[in-house]
Amino acid sequence: MKILVLLNARAGTLNTGAVENPDAIVREAFEAAGHSADVRLVEPQEMDEGLDEALRSDVEAVVVGGGDGTFSRALAKLSGSGKAIGLLPLGTMNLMGRDMYADTDDFAGMAKALAEGEVVPIDLARINGKPFHTLCGLGYFSRVAREREKSRFDFPGGRLLSVLVSVWKSVTKSGYVRANITAGGERRNVRAYAVLVTSNRIGDDWRRARLDEGILEIHIMRHAHFVGRAKAGLELLSRRWREGDTIETLAAERIEVRSPRSRFWLAVDGELVREPTPLVFEIAHAALPVLMPNRSTPGTEA
Repeated sequence: MKILVLLNARAGTLNTGAVENPDAIVREAFEAAGHSADVRLVEPQEMDEGLDEALRSDVEAVVVGGGDGTFSRALAKLSGSGKAIGLLPLGTMNLMGRDMYADTDDFAGMAKALAEGEVVPIDLARINGKPFHTLCGLGYFSRVAREREKSRFDFPGGRLLSVLVSVWKSVTKSGYVRANITAGGERRNVRAYAVLVTSNRIGDDWRRARLDEGILEIHIMRHAHFVGRAKAGLELLSRRWREGDTIETLAAERIEVRSPRSRFWLAVDGELVREPTPLVFEIAHAALPVLMPNRSTPGTEA
């Protein structure tokens, strides 16, 4: 297979210098698996140019190395092109990467697993027609993204610290989300602390066992007082949140969120965006070809 690999040189794992010669490691892994791979280290501002070039070229697959935001950019550019998309998770949160790989700490192991993987179709979720790969959050979740944007430059080089500070500020500042939610045949008028929509079902550990189930889930946290938030937090930590009464979950192929507000700030796969209402979430079953890693590759088992 002819593959273009674009590694974000400023992604967390590479920016720390923890991996030496990452492009050589990836190139050797793909060549050993019989692929023709053009591997490039690119600056963040060059990523879009590389994706545009890939769109015009005859490559069969495009692999991006970076965080959830980098994969989102590839998704926005390449979905619908027929080209397969692959991911080497190198960011802070790695939401998509955690669901694709058994281990996201071994760079060489991930490169080998991906090179020995195969193209499979997974579901493609959309918010107001725009693709997303894992989740979209309102209320508390969008506040975290907003606070993270504000504190990003207060802690240079400390991305994890920036996330923790943004989470703490969000707990103390988040208000209510007022909305009318329609999910399948269910309707809810809510005054919620947080609302989260996920592509496919998530487990108690917030990981997805499948990426091709053809379903969306919406999770509604109604309690906005501190005791309710603390209870929800304990249920999440104990992985018993589906059994509790602080978070209500509905599943559907299409979800609509209406509100008196004309726009909402949203955290879409960790990135802050603003979308007009109503918010329409849809999922297309097996619509996205993805180069999935071989989870049975030696050294990558869970």
